Amino acid sequence: MYSVRFHLARGPHYKFWQIRNLKDKNEAPLYVDPSKNRIVLKDCTLEVNENKAKRVHAAGIKDVCGWIKCRYFFLNDTNLFYSSMFDSFPCLKFNPITDVNWRISTNPDFVMNNVTFPELLTNGNKIYVAELMSIYAA
Repeated sequence: MYSVRFHLARGPHYKFWQIRNLKDKNEAPLYVDPSKNRIVLKDCTLEVNENKAKRVHAAGIKDVCGWIKCRYFFLNDTNLFYSSMFDSFPCLKFNPITDVNWRISTNPDFVMNNVTFPELLTNGNKIYVAELMSIYAA
């Protein structure tokens, strides 16, 4: 299992995707440059530490409180897909400073915390659902 999140800490990997191996804590995180690679995530769940997200929301200070847990992933060069093809896919969002929950562009009122997807895709700093029909609750 892996955790995937957008890395916002200052430093050389600022605004890169961070992928951590949850089974091997000694393994260094992998940082993926979103301008060079897209990530295909398989068997995913949208995770959130709700208490920490509420604290972030109240204080307006960023901290890690949301991520995607996936069984496995692979990288694709950004040249393999046209960016415009993602326009038709639902987009997932998580920003605890503005909202403590995961949301989806097709129904922003619906809380997506703990929802599971067979496949998610990244494009730049965004996360897309490959097939909306494949959504099921965890």
